[in-house]
Amino acid sequence: MQRSFAMKTESLALESLGFCSYISEVKEVLQECKTVALKRRKASSRLENLGIPEEELLRQQQELFAKARQQQAELAQQEWLQMQQAAQQAQLAASATTNPVNKAGSSQDEDEEDDV
Repeated sequence: MQRSFAMKTESLALESLGFCSYISEVKEVLQECKTVALKRRKASSRLENLGIPEEELLRQQQELFAKARQQQAELAQQEWLQMQQAAQQAQLAASATTNPVNKAGSSQDEDEEDDV
């Protein structure tokens, strides 16, 4: 089964259906597609011409992924520690405001020191 039509077939079909004005646009798009396909082929051959075996490229890729996972884990650990510290500070601040006995006791001690 053919995957695409030849430009000649497309042109004849467009003419017979009365869409002659689209023929030039179709030709331009076809030329753009050919240019993109050629660039892709060149890019893939560049990779092949690097002289690095595919196994080595795969190893390098896996190494980069492992480094990225490690960095992400370290960042998550740091964020978790910061959240824990913030929670502890909030807990201390909350306990200081909800425990007026300590405040009253400390102010009485200060008053006693002033009297001496």
